[in-house]
Amino acid sequence: MNDTIKITAAGDILIMKRLIPGYEGISPIRKFLMQGEVRAANLETTISDGTCYASAYSGGTWLTAEEECLDDILQYGFNVLGVSNNHTMDYSYEGLQSTLFHLKKRKIAYAGAGKNLYEASRPAIVDTTAGQVAVIDICSTFEDAARAGSQTERQPGRPGLNPLRFHETYYVTEEHMKVLKEIAGATMINGLRDLHRQEGFVAPLPEGVMEFGGRRFEVCEDGKEGRHSRADAGDLKRTTDMIREALMTCEAVIVMVHSHEIRSDNDEEADYFLEEFAHACIDAGACAVIGGGTHQLKGIEFYRGRPVFYCLGNFVFENQYVRLLPSDYMEKYGLNIHTAASVGIAKRQEQSSHSLYEIPEVYRSVLPYFEIRDGKCEHIELLPVELGMHRNRPEKNIPYKAEDETAAEIAGYLTRVSRRYGTAWKYQKGRIVPDEEKMGN
Repeated sequence: MNDTIKITAAGDILIMKRLIPGYEGISPIRKFLMQGEVRAANLETTISDGTCYASAYSGGTWLTAEEECLDDILQYGFNVLGVSNNHTMDYSYEGLQSTLFHLKKRKIAYAGAGKNLYEASRPAIVDTTAGQVAVIDICSTFEDAARAGSQTERQPGRPGLNPLRFHETYYVTEEHMKVLKEIAGATMINGLRDLHRQEGFVAPLPEGVMEFGGRRFEVCEDGKEGRHSRADAGDLKRTTDMIREALMTCEAVIVMVHSHEIRSDNDEEADYFLEEFAHACIDAGACAVIGGGTHQLKGIEFYRGRPVFYCLGNFVFENQYVRLLPSDYMEKYGLNIHTAASVGIAKRQEQSSHSLYEIPEVYRSVLPYFEIRDGKCEHIELLPVELGMHRNRPEKNIPYKAEDETAAEIAGYLTRVSRRYGTAWKYQKGRIVPDEEKMGN
């Protein structure tokens, strides 16, 4: 029996239209991905015929694609897809049901959403020559109504995604805390919230904690103001319990996580709670954590000899090709509710001062191939890819193997954003690999 687990992965698949006939990029990427027996990515859209009811909220844009787009994506060779992300419930329960139906129809393993919290939390199982591998998928960026609920003996559960909630605290000086209290008193920004707390509908605040506009503030003892986040204890325990349970029958567990949260004011740094979550998953026995969400690469860490990809960025990014948008979107941007989706997307882009479609890092990513043996990563290499930022419109937003100059730039960027984790990367012979001479510096 083979004792090495081979894994490949990609970032987020936000596909809105069919791949162009004769698309030249698919062959080298498929060849690379097929090295893995587990080939994972996150499907960042619902799959439907466009007749499902739109939710009153969305993950930023209401996303749904036709089933033929899913067939196109499967040409790359993926055999497990995560479906837990900020767009999972864009088209409510019916949209989720439609998405899962089309995945089941094609016999594609999936994780991250279901008809109740148990189904949303449980892993997908992938059979390999090294044994079974469990894949758990979870999301931290969502409207509260999108998370799945537990069933009880009295009531059924609620369909939705597998949630990773988190809690934020802002630390300020005593002087600034005094100012916040004065502003709160003058504006009554906390009036209704305080009344609900008195009536028992909101939990009491811990000693020394103040709320201001729904955010929690504490006085910093060391004088260093800032923000910190931590993972929700219940969601963290549910996930680590699921990892340990899966390892009772599977040879390895991979955790996929979709998170748009950031540490400060850029997309390069993983939030505090995400690092906490990743470490806890590996402490519980996961062999890797694969992240997505923000539309560009984050750093790569080796924690206890196992890789953490904090975000792989985009694999397909066709957000501007959304073909259907509900009236809610049009009203948000001051448009007639019967406006075409393409016009609505263009309107949003017009008012942007920092459009995603103009950022080179949004169009660059890596595809990891790594081998796990006895719970440790023994080999890793990354295929540098770019999404055709400067190509003609039909060829944009889909992945291509990066040319040497771009690949070297990706390696340099990856080294910079991975510095906090002590990892460094270099480009050689068509791959990005660890730069052993600079690791730990």
